[in-house]
Amino acid sequence: MKNFLLYFAIPLAAVVPKEPIWDTNPPSATEYNIQLQEAMGNQDWWTAVDYADLISKQYPTTPFAQETPFQAAFAYYQLGQLELANQEFTNYLNHSSSHLHFEEALQMKFDIAEAYRAGKKKPLFGSHKFPRWIPAKEDAIEIYDEVIASLPHSDLAAKSLLHKALLQSELEDYKPAIETLHLVIRRFPKHELAAQSFLEINRIYFNQSQNSSLDLDNLDLAELNLRKFKLAFPREPRIAEAEKLYADTQELFAQNLLETGKFFEKTKKMPASILYYNTVLAKYPLTEAAKAAQERLEELDQITHS
Repeated sequence: MKNFLLYFAIPLAAVVPKEPIWDTNPPSATEYNIQLQEAMGNQDWWTAVDYADLISKQYPTTPFAQETPFQAAFAYYQLGQLELANQEFTNYLNHSSSHLHFEEALQMKFDIAEAYRAGKKKPLFGSHKFPRWIPAKEDAIEIYDEVIASLPHSDLAAKSLLHKALLQSELEDYKPAIETLHLVIRRFPKHELAAQSFLEINRIYFNQSQNSSLDLDNLDLAELNLRKFKLAFPREPRIAEAEKLYADTQELFAQNLLETGKFFEKTKKMPASILYYNTVLAKYPLTEAAKAAQERLEELDQITHS
């Protein structure tokens, strides 16, 4: 029995400390910052994130803590953890009093929005440990808005407005997209992105006419936009593309009338059919539909007089 108790007594005594062990001399903020900068220099990004977090939590009132959100964001960005990087950039912009990296942070937020617009997805539950399955295009719009609000009259704001509008159009939010493009034109009237905005407005009216019901108001607005484009940028080469988009939009309306005329022709309602064919010729004389309508009218005329 004595040997049995001794067998257990030795390891128990070895693992139970005689008194609590405390770290009475933790590293200072300066020492942590040295380690942080070393990790950043070595591109050891996860270690950099850890040291930035330690400084923020243990020494929140020090000057080092003012910059750690940016450094953590930069490290996350390098790791491809865009959602975490964006959060830390926002934290830096909203809470840091120094803003030493203000414009750099906004540029990188813009780059994150660009990645989201191009199709980069977010991980499930916001954790880097889960697959990236969640679309992030709505997040891109929010980031563009942050950039626009922070630097409203900068080139970066102009790009953010334009790319926001392109994304809105992609999501078929046509009216907000056109409003955003009008803002580019009003705020940056001589900027080359204003010319691009005029072009994109005509593209939206074409896409809208393709993807939803035909609205004559949109065709009129497309024509008005084209006139304003020519007035604002008379020598702009992109006018030719805007003219092509407007002509293609007209073609959609003309083809719709032509098909209606053919329907009445098939159902032996000749007066209605002739009316629609003539309407195509009167309203859209330069379209391919007008050529087809003219051919149908000539054939009907031959049939009538034969």
